[in-house]
Amino acid sequence: MAYLVQFQINVFALVILVILYAMIRFRLRVKSYGKLLLRWIMVLTAVAVVLEPLTWIFDGMLFPFSYFLEYSTNVLLFLVGPVLGGMLLSYVDYHVFHDPKRLSKRGYYQHLSVLTAIILVVNFFNPIYFEIDPIRNSFSSGALKDVHYLVLASLYIYMLVFLYRNRRRISQSAMMIFIWFFMLPIIGMIVQLFNSRLHFSWTAVVLGVLVAYIFLESTASEQDYLTKLYNRQSYEMYIDHLIETDQPFTFLLFDLNHFKKINDTFGHQIGDKTLIYFGRTLKKVFTNQGFISRLGGDEFVVLVEGVLDETAAINQVNAYLKAANPSYIKNLSFSYGVKQYDQKKSVEAMYSEADKMLYINKRLYHQQFNDNI
Repeated sequence: MAYLVQFQINVFALVILVILYAMIRFRLRVKSYGKLLLRWIMVLTAVAVVLEPLTWIFDGMLFPFSYFLEYSTNVLLFLVGPVLGGMLLSYVDYHVFHDPKRLSKRGYYQHLSVLTAIILVVNFFNPIYFEIDPIRNSFSSGALKDVHYLVLASLYIYMLVFLYRNRRRISQSAMMIFIWFFMLPIIGMIVQLFNSRLHFSWTAVVLGVLVAYIFLESTASEQDYLTKLYNRQSYEMYIDHLIETDQPFTFLLFDLNHFKKINDTFGHQIGDKTLIYFGRTLKKVFTNQGFISRLGGDEFVVLVEGVLDETAAINQVNAYLKAANPSYIKNLSFSYGVKQYDQKKSVEAMYSEADKMLYINKRLYHQQFNDNI
């Protein structure tokens, strides 16, 4: 009965992982190395959640290859733990430093996985972690089974130390998220260590993944609160992804003309509606080909993968604005700057060049506007 309840918990945990994986894979537009790592974490956790009940199912069963299945599932289950721990540390490292290249130099995050693999090879000849009775095909713990939990615990403790040492690089709220991200698996291991019949460790990891998804990777954290476009953080993640994968793109920077005058004349509520409408206009023009973000205030950016027909796109934006009913929208204008992706230049340099072009256009607009008064 206890195993039946535990099996149901594992099924529930697996369903959560499948849903989260699908949401990251198909729903979230913003791509990042962090999301890729979290997807791999989900896959490894799902493997563990499936392997765990298989070890119970095969335990004591006698049929061809039953011994092989019982032994191999236990080996894999022991190995997944440190591999997953190293992946969790890589995930946090990325969120702290935002540097995939740094992770390529952090191979030692998986050193405990290598150590565990060596111990499991030794275990085949001298059972120290676990033993499978070849006659009854039954599992029994080895003398050093608790060492496995200590190895995993040391990895999670290192993660907490890592967070403390880099606490100035992340916000207090992010720190709390990561602490829960790590503490849930630790709690699960402690529970299972003191009561071997309560297999809670992998379910706790799933809860940790759920915390990471909700607070770090969900759509809400990607969106600008007003326009529902992507926010500055999402823009930074997306452009980093384009550069990391060496994908050519066009950088379009927009800034509304006389936006302060709209706020002063009609009020901030109308100003907000203006921003929302302009954001919707950009979505109409660029949704199928670009990534649209509000950087702040009346500044918007569009990243278009590949080459952009600049003139056609700008004319289309103007046409949508002219067709609007409210006069403050119909008379709305904007300045813009464009920059093609250049491998030799940083994001800051490309932004600066687009920004300079934008302000040249804005200066020309104001000159023409003043001449017409």
